[in-house]
Amino acid sequence: MNDWMKNIPGDTLISEINIPGTHDSATRFCEFSHFARCQELSVLEQLSIGVRFLDLRVEKTGDRLRLVHDAAKCFKTASDKAFLMLEDVLSECRMFLKANPSETIILSIKCDHGEPSEVTFDTLFDNYLDGDFWYTENRIPTLEEVRGKAVFFNRFCVDNENEAYDDFNTGLNFSGWPDQGKYIGKTHLVSVMVRRDETEGTPVYIQDWYKLSPGKKWANAVFPTLEECPCDEGVFISFLSCANILHSPKKCSKHILKKFLKADLYSGEKYGWLIFDFPTEKACRKVVLTNF
Repeated sequence: MNDWMKNIPGDTLISEINIPGTHDSATRFCEFSHFARCQELSVLEQLSIGVRFLDLRVEKTGDRLRLVHDAAKCFKTASDKAFLMLEDVLSECRMFLKANPSETIILSIKCDHGEPSEVTFDTLFDNYLDGDFWYTENRIPTLEEVRGKAVFFNRFCVDNENEAYDDFNTGLNFSGWPDQGKYIGKTHLVSVMVRRDETEGTPVYIQDWYKLSPGKKWANAVFPTLEECPCDEGVFISFLSCANILHSPKKCSKHILKKFLKADLYSGEKYGWLIFDFPTEKACRKVVLTNF
């Protein structure tokens, strides 16, 4: 599953590729693991089983960014408790893309704790968004444009009055992503806009009702959108993750993964970017095969 994108035509928009991803991707080793841990594989291991969307949550420490899940800090290993830094994760992504240049990785980065995100974005912009590794336009690219690159998926607040920031260097703009929390009505889709060219935006639909019980999450949020994708064009992002005071991420994922593996998915249908807690290679492969 290291190079599954090589067989997808280069002129395909990445929004039209069904992509497996992970939620809170860097939480393999973290504080308060019962509530905060959402993955049991390293980032590199996730990429090797087919994951191509990574959800990274950070906080500012000095002039660097370290990985967190809310207030829970992430570590490099289970034993030495050295903090996992953004450069550590980016190093794994660079290593993977160098070995697999046909692929791309969508890197969602969000300030999850600590200083205001405007300050944290300055740190990210100054210290990390460097060179040919990144695709940083606020425009949905074709796969060929981003093979061997990381697509910057931006969940920060950006100071629009700062002339250093524009639609060409601040990534896919998801800074207005709303907190969805609990399911509150018949529709669970939120539309935002990402620039496609000088005059037109791309519709984006997000399903992230993360406070539901696993049964309700599957029945009310995940399964209906597997049955019928809400958009023919544009980006659809569906989180299969959920947790609350009674259900840990691990407990929820067991229920939802079991349902997902039994669900019917069909080649050629659009399912969007499906974001998992604790995914297996079998689950990722099931998503990937719908592209062929």
